[in-house]
Amino acid sequence: MMKYSNNIAAIVLTSLIGLSVALPSTSVEAAQSGATADKKRKTYTLSERVGKKISKIYDLYAADQVKEAITLALEVKAKKPYDKAYIARFLGSMYAGQKGKGKTSIKYLQMAVDADILSTSEHSASLRTLADLQMQEKMFTKAIANYKAWMTFTGKQDAGVWVRIGHAYMEKKQLSKVIGPADKAIALYKKPNKNPYLLKLASYFERKQYKNAIKVSETLVELFPQEPKYWVQLGQFYMVNEQYEKALATMHIAYINGYLKTASHIKVLAQLYANNNIPHRSAVVLEKYLKSGLIESDERMLKTLAGSWHQAKELKRAVKFYGQAAEVENNGELFYKQGLLSFELENYGSAIKQLNRALKTDNLRKRGNAIMTIAQAHFYSDRFKSAYRTMKQAAKSDNKSVAKNAKLWLKHIAESAKTRKIAYK
Repeated sequence: MMKYSNNIAAIVLTSLIGLSVALPSTSVEAAQSGATADKKRKTYTLSERVGKKISKIYDLYAADQVKEAITLALEVKAKKPYDKAYIARFLGSMYAGQKGKGKTSIKYLQMAVDADILSTSEHSASLRTLADLQMQEKMFTKAIANYKAWMTFTGKQDAGVWVRIGHAYMEKKQLSKVIGPADKAIALYKKPNKNPYLLKLASYFERKQYKNAIKVSETLVELFPQEPKYWVQLGQFYMVNEQYEKALATMHIAYINGYLKTASHIKVLAQLYANNNIPHRSAVVLEKYLKSGLIESDERMLKTLAGSWHQAKELKRAVKFYGQAAEVENNGELFYKQGLLSFELENYGSAIKQLNRALKTDNLRKRGNAIMTIAQAHFYSDRFKSAYRTMKQAAKSDNKSVAKNAKLWLKHIAESAKTRKIAYK
């Protein structure tokens, strides 16, 4: 059985990059989502003094003079609870757009939320933005709490928020807790969305629940059949679970649809063909992408290609690529394989040259076998003197089996030469 690479965690987890939480460009959507919440909530207005300063602050902010707006906001000495909460929310919103000021923004937004005095839309937007910022600052426990508080306050179940909660649990390595939020998101989305499925996939994979991961991966392929990476993921999950026939079927479909773009994907496909007893297809695919340059023509890949042609009984092609593989590092073992196949094809002249090249290297193990095969090639080419002389060398081999067979061959060569009245010494 082949050894498959299990290094697919990167493929699965890389798919989750799309789940990175980004702040909304404005808080309008979040505010509107809470417009129907808590209709009995008491409303307040800014005091006249603070209201005038807020107007100036807003003008500066609207003119992209954010630093000046923040400076002026920090100078406001608010006394009333609503004024304080409103200023805190404004500061939090402005700091949110400043690089490296995420934690400062959180501090002010938390003050605004804790006051619990802002209008429905303001409080809703503050909660949502606070949770988003906490996600960005990796304050995952607090982010989860505030996302849930936002949904409770607004009375709205939001698919995107459940995805973020699931992502937060993923970051906290509380992997079993990822599934619930992901399932809620799946149920809430009107159209299929990949993110909750990817969360479930990562959770199951990290916990080595491969059968569950396969089910999710199969669903991804059904829902998003035009996404190449989902086909590759499914094929690799099948391999991890040793479902090699399904792995091949999946990767073959991906290949004929043009979804396999990388050298590693093509190598996996070729390996699956070979190990499912389809060596000819394995060789065709490997040769195509070695020629295109997608797969590097190193010794290992050329040897693999030669082995596939050999397994497919395309011996001439196998000879060619064993030779190319041998040339890369002057590999005696590969020259030996090339020579044996040439001998099998009755290309005795080529076999002799290739086996002699193998003998000139210092990494050939079966030297006696190579010498004896050269002697046999001479014999079948009617070069009895060369055959006898070379077979005498083989008879001196340290390998007892080779030496014994060589001695028998010496008698055979002598008898054949005498019968045909040809000199052999």
